[in-house]
Amino acid sequence: MQLWNTFDTVREALADQYFPSKVNPASGLPPDELKAAAIRYQEERRDLPRILLKAELFGFLLEHVRIGVDPADWFADHFETNKLLLLFREEWRREAERTIAVSTLERNREFDRDGIGHAQLDLSHTSPDWRSILELGICGLRDRAARALPEAPDREARDFLSAAVTVFEAMRKFVLRLAKEAEAQKAVRVIDSLHTLAEQPPQTFQQALQLVYLYNQLQEFEGELVRAMGSFDRLFLPFYRADIAAGRLNREQAKELLKFFWTKFYAQRQSIGKNFCFGGGDTANELSELGYETYRELAVHDPKLSLRVSRHTPDWLLLQAAECLKHGLTGTVFANDDVAEEMFRKRGKQPGDIDDFILIGCYEPAIMGRELSCSMEIVFNLAKPAELVCRRKTEYRSFPEFEAAYFNCLQEHLGTLLEFGRQFERTWPQTNPSPLLSGTMPGCIRRGRDVSAAGADYNTSGVMCAGIGSAADSLAAVKTLVFDRKLCTMKKLREALEADWQGYDRLRFEALHRTPKWGNNDPEADRLARKLTDFAARLINHTPNARSGTFQMGLWSIDLNFPMGARTGALPDGRRAGEPLSKNTCSAVGMDRNGVTALIQSLGKLDHTEFPDGSVLDVMLHPSAVSGSDGAQLLVDLIRTCFKLGGLAIQFNIFNAETLRDAQREPEKYANLQVRVCGWNARFIDLSREAQDAFIAQAEALR
Repeated sequence: MQLWNTFDTVREALADQYFPSKVNPASGLPPDELKAAAIRYQEERRDLPRILLKAELFGFLLEHVRIGVDPADWFADHFETNKLLLLFREEWRREAERTIAVSTLERNREFDRDGIGHAQLDLSHTSPDWRSILELGICGLRDRAARALPEAPDREARDFLSAAVTVFEAMRKFVLRLAKEAEAQKAVRVIDSLHTLAEQPPQTFQQALQLVYLYNQLQEFEGELVRAMGSFDRLFLPFYRADIAAGRLNREQAKELLKFFWTKFYAQRQSIGKNFCFGGGDTANELSELGYETYRELAVHDPKLSLRVSRHTPDWLLLQAAECLKHGLTGTVFANDDVAEEMFRKRGKQPGDIDDFILIGCYEPAIMGRELSCSMEIVFNLAKPAELVCRRKTEYRSFPEFEAAYFNCLQEHLGTLLEFGRQFERTWPQTNPSPLLSGTMPGCIRRGRDVSAAGADYNTSGVMCAGIGSAADSLAAVKTLVFDRKLCTMKKLREALEADWQGYDRLRFEALHRTPKWGNNDPEADRLARKLTDFAARLINHTPNARSGTFQMGLWSIDLNFPMGARTGALPDGRRAGEPLSKNTCSAVGMDRNGVTALIQSLGKLDHTEFPDGSVLDVMLHPSAVSGSDGAQLLVDLIRTCFKLGGLAIQFNIFNAETLRDAQREPEKYANLQVRVCGWNARFIDLSREAQDAFIAQAEALR
């Protein structure tokens, strides 16, 4: 059997490997029988503490689920989850939410319908402690929890530690099941690795990748999305170097393993992608280079990468990432190490932990294996208070009076959502105890507490604040139109907004084109944006959550600028009702009229150390701007400039309007055209017509 140089031959099959998942029908119970058995199993154990019930269900399902191993693959993982634990989780969620007042749930839904925002129990933004997983292995994680059991201070600690022992032993037995199936299928690529991982930590690059992928699958089976895969060029470097030194692997073989590994993530067709971190501090090594080289050769939109950039990051690594950008592979978000370090210190993070920061999900900073950040616990529309205050039948006598009304409205609604968030958080231990995730975290083991019960070292709750461009522009428009230039009264402005600007064309022209706009290095618009974000940060960043931590502000929107915009009426900046809000820290579409340098200068006037839940700037460039031999260097210079001015994160799209319009007309010709949607990449042809049109409008504004 030919072991190497097979990726191109099997790539198409690998990309479809989960639809359907390839399992041996004789290896376990059929889905309907397994579901019925699991329901009976749960009913028989309903009196157990929820975390022990969850752990035992986890083990029962892994023992009886149907599995499969593909002899052509370098990694084994196939099993029919049928999302059974998620079904139980949703049942438990409904039970737990009965402890929340009906009026709270109804008002939270009302806030969401009105475009103000909403609170939720965020179970989708996690990172385990990948270092513990790789250093200890499955048995080591199990034994660490077992060693802590005799010293458990109370019943809750005993239950948690017992649950952790149970899930890791179940994982070990599952790996042995896969090994037996691999032997039956003569899957020689994976047999030895699986037997090794069932008994000891990984020893080789392939074994490390196998363990990490298998853990990813099992944590998501447990009920929490894995939204960060750790610092790739730090965590895997020892395995890579050891293999190269021992002659077990050469560079091209390592690249082939990585192609198989990353294709498995791509094959899952998760729209949000998997985040692999590179760089940070003085990290720039041969695995950084290999990773970006492999990423460029694969040319797919998942995984997505984040690159931590410090003053010590060599230009060669940035240039390698920039070359990917030039060629349409825009799946990298760049993060500013120096600003992040100050931001974490202000939030009480320990210096030794800060070096392990990664981006969770899209671009939300967190400490790997030490922090549970719940980065989308609350989403909030910064522009909505401007709409609501303008619609009041109040003749404000001065702009400070109007501004005070805006801030009071913001404070009232945000305060309500923070309280809603705390109420949802209190349901977590009954909704989704997470012993597999928690069992990787040293803090949880030390405290004897699950992540749902504040076991992590840092227990933060994110507040995603969207629409800063739309909000700042709206404040600037009221100040300019009503109070500075006196082109209208508040009453007339209110009438224009109620009419969605219909019949007020001249006033709308003034609002759109002759008032200060965020993103143009305009002193007035930028001053208002800074005042607004400072105010919100003071409200959020020291407010206690319900998990022994605090809330923390983020200044980003992902693609929620579309649904929030759809629920927001006309704004005083000239925007019509239902149109998208500004995205992330960008200007409103078409309003950044002075180029990318001015946009970056506006960004730098905000204090990004006060956005510990993250902030990011989206930059769109025409291909002609980065063409030629110096195009990649221009991108590097933009990144360096943004970070020198204090930006926290930046990401790029590089295309022109003509290409996008052609892709709308003839999608079959543009199957590989990628766009950076928000914190993830997607094929342009897979986007909704609304999202496609928004990108085209942005691209047209580049002319």
